[in-house]
Amino acid sequence: MLLPWLFQQPFTASYWAFTLGVAALSLSSLHFVERGMTGVMEKMAILLFVGANIVIGSIALGTVRLLLRGKLIPLPATGDRSK
Repeated sequence: MLLPWLFQQPFTASYWAFTLGVAALSLSSLHFVERGMTGVMEKMAILLFVGANIVIGSIALGTVRLLLRGKLIPLPATGDRSK
C-alpha cells in the first residue's frame, strides 16, 4: 500500500497529483447514487465525498504553508557550469 510510504515523505507540491484520483473516486460514487444505486452505495458516496474534501483541503493547506515559508518553488541550482 502506498499510504505508509507517502506519510513518511515530506510534503511537496507534487501531492496535487493525487487529487484527480481522489476527486474521481468521490464523483463516481455520487454518479452511481444519481443513477439509482441505493443502500450501501449511498452511505459510501457521502463518506467518499467528505473524505475527498478532507484530502484535497489538506493538500491545499499544505501548499499554502509551503508558499508562506517560501519553499513552494525551489530556487534554481547555482554553480559554475563552465568546467
